[in-house]
Amino acid sequence: MQLSKDQETPPSPPRSPPPKLSTVACPSRKPRERTSSPFSEVLRRKRPPMLNRELFPQAPPWSKEPVKTPPYEDVEAEKDGVYSVYCKRGRRRWMAMEDRYSAVVDHDGGGRRKAFFGVYDGHGGSNAAEFAAKNLGNNIEAAVAAARSGEDGYSIERAIREAYLKTDEEFLKEGSGGGACCVTALISNGELAVSNAGDCRAVISRAGVAEALTTDHSPNQENELIRIRASGGYVDCHHGVWRIQWTLAVSRAIGDEYLKKWVIAEPETRTLKIKPELEFLILASDGLWDNVTNQEAVDVVRPYCIGVENPKTLTACKKLAELSSTRGSLDDISVIIIQLKHHLAMVNSSWTKSHIEAIWRIPERIRRHFLLKDQQILQFSYLLLSFVLRSLKKLERDVPRPKLQFVGSCRNESDEERLQKLKDRADELKLDGDVEFYKKAMYSVVEYMAAGAIPIAHNSAGPKMDIVLEEEGQRTGFLAETVEEYAEAIVEIVKMKETERLKMAESARKRATRFSEQRFSEDFKTAIRPVFTNDLKSQS
Repeated sequence: MQLSKDQETPPSPPRSPPPKLSTVACPSRKPRERTSSPFSEVLRRKRPPMLNRELFPQAPPWSKEPVKTPPYEDVEAEKDGVYSVYCKRGRRRWMAMEDRYSAVVDHDGGGRRKAFFGVYDGHGGSNAAEFAAKNLGNNIEAAVAAARSGEDGYSIERAIREAYLKTDEEFLKEGSGGGACCVTALISNGELAVSNAGDCRAVISRAGVAEALTTDHSPNQENELIRIRASGGYVDCHHGVWRIQWTLAVSRAIGDEYLKKWVIAEPETRTLKIKPELEFLILASDGLWDNVTNQEAVDVVRPYCIGVENPKTLTACKKLAELSSTRGSLDDISVIIIQLKHHLAMVNSSWTKSHIEAIWRIPERIRRHFLLKDQQILQFSYLLLSFVLRSLKKLERDVPRPKLQFVGSCRNESDEERLQKLKDRADELKLDGDVEFYKKAMYSVVEYMAAGAIPIAHNSAGPKMDIVLEEEGQRTGFLAETVEEYAEAIVEIVKMKETERLKMAESARKRATRFSEQRFSEDFKTAIRPVFTNDLKSQS
């Protein structure tokens, strides 16, 4: 009988169950009490005969070129802050490491970044994990390219499924024993596709909140149990672990030839657009997830890679492995952490977004993102109310009262709550008639200037360097830093004669034309032309 590695492992702390899936609890050791399970009819079926290994043909020696994970050593790798990998050999010192991994970051023909990552947890030897690490990524790339060339009914989920099944089929032809659970991540065109077969798992950090992107495939899951039973398989609880045919504790994997009727290689895939709130992705084998919850993993990693100048994701990988090991894991532990921000071009205005799209031609990877933190936004908005209040006190009664207009958008319920707090604050200051809120739009300083508005911008960065500057000797707006400076600017605009205001607005509009796509493209070419000219001269 082919035994899995789980039979040699002492019981681990229970894993957090996948969301929204029914599972069958392991019954008591007393045979009569098994009828309490909702799937008791499965357990009452006649047990199959034990597999006779003497009848199995001897597999030829597996002489493939070794991949990245040496059998008896821990492995670590990282690339330019994009990803880090750490594979820690289990504490069963008589066993070679059965985990493998793959990590490839490249660019397609159009200059777009693409990447593929995978963690492969072998059982019954490392043959299947090693084969998958070598071939699954290439098969996925080929299947996706073929599907895209056809276009009709193109589905990345179907392409990945075909690649998994092809890898399984090719491995079975090798005649090698064992199997491997897999979790993979394909990043292309600003989209993330995560797939798995078995109990390797992918967890993403969404602004610090852990979210599992995969489901662990175990025999006690309701849908897996029904499928195995329908194909004539037998599932029982052995030493506290649900197993198929008394042997394997997972219901999907690549390989496992003599259980292939029940242990399928078909993956489940989830795709999503990469957005700024998606911080990093963790791919790991069950050596981690048997002892560390999803949220614990995110909480350990986040301080090492979010809000720090030099992210230390490799250190975070090691911390996760150490945490699982100290909690009693004897299994191999493999962890990959992928920084998702490297697969996005984030801009802070629609104006910048349009230029980047025109030059780089990667609209699917460009995201507009306001860089201030939520609390900073609220505090700055309170300051704006102070500006208006201060300026109103400086105005004579016969001068028209200015109105402050908040123009923007609400991304979620938290933004709606902050907006309501701002409205309440305006009421407290008795400014409700002097403030207006428009939450369906978001514009940059340049776009306001192009519309003929006179800007009052913060005296820093873009506005200070090249936006709110004189145009043909005429002022185009105001720069300010303190509450007093903002208030004085508001008062000056309000007190202006209409002819002066119109003249400044016209100058602001002319200044904005400097930032047109055509002007931007011309200036960009002018700036980089000397670089290419010097390169050509040096080559000649």
